[in-house]
Amino acid sequence: MFDTHTHLCHRSFRKDREQTFERAREAGVTLMLEISWDLRSSEAAIRFAENHDGVWVAVGYHPHDSRNTRNTPNYLKRLEEFSKHEKVKAIGEIGLDFYRDLSPRDVQRRVFAEQIELAGELKLPMVIHCRDAMDEVLPIVEERGYWRGVFHSAAADKEQADKIVQMGFYLGINGTITYNGKRAKSWIPLIPRERLLIETDCPYLTPVPHRGERNEPGYVRYVAEAVADVLETSVEEIAELTESNGRNLFDIEA
Repeated sequence: MFDTHTHLCHRSFRKDREQTFERAREAGVTLMLEISWDLRSSEAAIRFAENHDGVWVAVGYHPHDSRNTRNTPNYLKRLEEFSKHEKVKAIGEIGLDFYRDLSPRDVQRRVFAEQIELAGELKLPMVIHCRDAMDEVLPIVEERGYWRGVFHSAAADKEQADKIVQMGFYLGINGTITYNGKRAKSWIPLIPRERLLIETDCPYLTPVPHRGERNEPGYVRYVAEAVADVLETSVEEIAELTESNGRNLFDIEA
């Protein structure tokens, strides 16, 4: 399986990062995309990936942390430098978050747009974060005309999911589908299967039956099981399908 959205460099894994990685391997997770949220986490992700087979990296500024770019005016140049590393496969996670509003919205919009343009220049896929802001995220992406990447933790309705796919993006499904996930379950059967990815977003959004605990990559199997149930197929088929999809998007050879 390919967990396309992990945060193993998060402080919550400080004491047992290696053990968590090994548990994921034992659970059948062969590939992970380690997602960054600022320059420091981008550096940490690259170091982690250098020492772990099957781990790849996305570098970028999360909307929560976009306010900090004021103190790092050269952040785009630094991200471009990181992108030259062989382990870096995407720009992310980037986007808008109007739920927590931890950065001013005008700053979020600016940093998001700048990173879309960087991804386009580098020809790298984007990992897009969108919470309570789909009506703004889609026009910003559409206007810039670079439509390659994944909407992670895809909180979309049927119409939005269709538009995302029509633009050329993938949709990332995570543990929220095991809570109830009515919206995702309504559009998953309607979109091309080759546009589906699975993820954990660990340490967040832990799936049932571990909800309430810290999430980890090995739990991506529960997401695969939930998707398989919606599509009335086997977990093995979903695991194989989404791994292939992830390799295609992030240009990872088999």
